Amino acid sequence: MLGAEPMTISPQDLLFEVACVACRAPSIANSQPWLWRIDGDVLELRCDQSRQLPVADPHGQLMVTSCGALLHHASVALAALGAAATIERVDDPSDPALLARLVLTGSRRVSAEDMRMHHALRIRRTDRRPFRGIRPLPDAIVDLLRQSAVPFEVSTHVFDPAEIGLLGHAAQAAAHIHAKSDSYREEMAAWTTYRDPAQRDGVPPTAAVPQVPRPVPVRDFAPDSVPLLEPGPGDDRYTTYLALATDTDTRWDWLRTGEAVSAMLLTATTLGIASSVLSEVVEVPGARALLRAVVAPAEFPQLTVRFGLNASGGELRPTARRPCSEVITIVR
Repeated sequence: MLGAEPMTISPQDLLFEVACVACRAPSIANSQPWLWRIDGDVLELRCDQSRQLPVADPHGQLMVTSCGALLHHASVALAALGAAATIERVDDPSDPALLARLVLTGSRRVSAEDMRMHHALRIRRTDRRPFRGIRPLPDAIVDLLRQSAVPFEVSTHVFDPAEIGLLGHAAQAAAHIHAKSDSYREEMAAWTTYRDPAQRDGVPPTAAVPQVPRPVPVRDFAPDSVPLLEPGPGDDRYTTYLALATDTDTRWDWLRTGEAVSAMLLTATTLGIASSVLSEVVEVPGARALLRAVVAPAEFPQLTVRFGLNASGGELRPTARRPCSEVITIVR
């Protein structure tokens, strides 16, 4: 459906395509906590509060951040289809599930960058394996990643070598606290080991990596089973870690963080750089406080992301996505 004159199809059909493609966005534990509603030339984004992880994400921060990634994916899909739209981010206490509205306004020229980002959207994978490299990512590449977050008014912090140990300590502390929580283990197992494959969500053992030595541990997505994704020869020695932070800590900040993360991940994919999000370190208050003291004393850390090279790793399978018909409602 890509082309220079997309408006030859109906607005509803175009928005259905946008909403469906956007659902490739990453989310906490692949919970896909979102719902779309199409009414004429308007596409509404709502969080699906039934999919919130109440133990890992009691305030819904990561649920909304996940929806922010979806919102940015939708903007990428719109651009690739040559469709212009306004995006209204909503913060209505009377309707807390409503997050944003996209309203079609006409057509636009499709650029080469639009097509590169759309291609990245389709091939991006979360890579939890240790990255293998012989040197850190060039400063110019890191600057491009950081610049992609600027339009969303989200600041970024690059961990220098001395700070990576502190990040690793915070991540280990968060994992240790989670490991002692029966309710957390039950919740995570429900979204991983014991998730019904027919649900087409969650993180299966085939996407979980063994807990191998590395500077900053990743979440254990197989707490009660055997992870089946081979870690490969990497050791994360030259992995780049970035933290995203905002001046305040509201739903708008969480949503904008998700948009910024999506932009960073897709930009990385266009450059052949592997990536994965590390959210566990902001889920535990003590670990998040340590992170704040290190990287953003005057701000609120929202997420950390790891970037690196993994050319020696095999191709990753895409994680399952819910059928579009389950998450998209069309008002007739």
